[in-house]
Amino acid sequence: MTRRALSPSAIVTVSSLAPILGLVALVALVAPPASASGFATTRFGGEHGNVTESNPTALYYNPAGIAFSEGTHLFAEGQLAIRHNTYEHTAAKNDVAEPAGAAGANNGKASLTNVFGAPTLGATTKFGNLAVGAGLFVPFGGRVSWNPNEAFRNDARYPLAVDGVQRWHGIDGAVTYLYATLGVAYKFGRFSVGLSGNLIFSNLKLNQAKGLVNGDDDVDAEARSAIDVKATTGSFALGGMFEAIENVLYIGASYQAAPGSKQHGTLTLTQGDATLVRAVDFRQGMPDIVRLGARYRPVPDWELRLFGDFTRWSRLEQQCISLEGQACGVKRNGSAEDGTGTVNALYRGWSDTLGIRVGVSHWFSPRVELYVGAGVETSAVPDATLEPMLYDATTVSTALGGRFEIFERLYLGASYTHIQYLPRDNTGKSILADPAVDPITRRVDGSGKYGSFVGVGTLNVEYRFR
Repeated sequence: MTRRALSPSAIVTVSSLAPILGLVALVALVAPPASASGFATTRFGGEHGNVTESNPTALYYNPAGIAFSEGTHLFAEGQLAIRHNTYEHTAAKNDVAEPAGAAGANNGKASLTNVFGAPTLGATTKFGNLAVGAGLFVPFGGRVSWNPNEAFRNDARYPLAVDGVQRWHGIDGAVTYLYATLGVAYKFGRFSVGLSGNLIFSNLKLNQAKGLVNGDDDVDAEARSAIDVKATTGSFALGGMFEAIENVLYIGASYQAAPGSKQHGTLTLTQGDATLVRAVDFRQGMPDIVRLGARYRPVPDWELRLFGDFTRWSRLEQQCISLEGQACGVKRNGSAEDGTGTVNALYRGWSDTLGIRVGVSHWFSPRVELYVGAGVETSAVPDATLEPMLYDATTVSTALGGRFEIFERLYLGASYTHIQYLPRDNTGKSILADPAVDPITRRVDGSGKYGSFVGVGTLNVEYRFR
């Protein structure tokens, strides 16, 4: 079989089928409070980042918490994560057969080992019963870059296969939601309420392989699709905290609203020397989150914590790309709705997730605290739509760390969290490659065997003014 070269005019003809979007699935840049779901990355603050705390991370987790702080607090943290993923795909019934000379181009094992990080900043101050604060947080985000398939390095006939068997879903990408947050809280005796507002800067990038004839994994008609979209939107959070037993038992609850759902940018299609760039709008439903927790000190040098979250990932029913300024929508059969500028719609069908975490701290002296934590969280992604760039699974996580007063009112915290994703095998369960699915929604089969773990190190410093 000879390789088919597509002209620029051909790319224009099939471009409406082209940009299957696969969001970057970093289930964890750093994991959420009870490990990770979807592409949430809310692990800042470590074991002391939760709905019951009063440090500056409470501006995100529960703004009511800052009303239980004293004086002025400055907080800075860096997180460094290492992520390892594997994906093994065998030929599925709707795959295009690998031609002679291309064995292993679409079937086999892919892997990645990525290292990346993120910062967190926060400051709060209190005047009587009123507290205010500001912070920078990254609750959703991540980076993915898959290892190349060295068997096709410098291959004269199929050079694009070097990008790995997973390339039809993604080669590399990034997703970032940066929250610039302002918050206020007021304390009424043993009860406080808080409200925060978020200015959100979001950006999504993805490079992937694309079959320009039928949108399948035909290596003789292989091209590249790249999307780069961004937006500035907003959201809010509100919460309450109750000191049920003075200096002993605190109960917190909060609601974090979903960020905006629409981004703008470009879609670029490349085949050989031909390139087509289109301005597009991208829409997806992001989750809102409910958090609840308690921390309890039975004696002054021991603390027990129990907290969790309910995340409405069911809002991510599909992702839709349209020509800039035009509506986006699909019918039940996956075809574009009449009168829209729909370029592609990717069905996700995600589920809500539930996470629960427990933690224990012991103060060996007033200046030395050591802690451990453990948690579990359910997966957002069903077998039917699971794919390499948005891998998710039920996770089990453990953490070990400490917090030390190295100088008067200057605290240093350090921890390591290991997040283990339970292995998954959705062979034969992927639904979107079925030829009965309209080309607007169809994508390459994402079935296979998956595995992943994430290790997260955090280092933070906090200074308390009197």
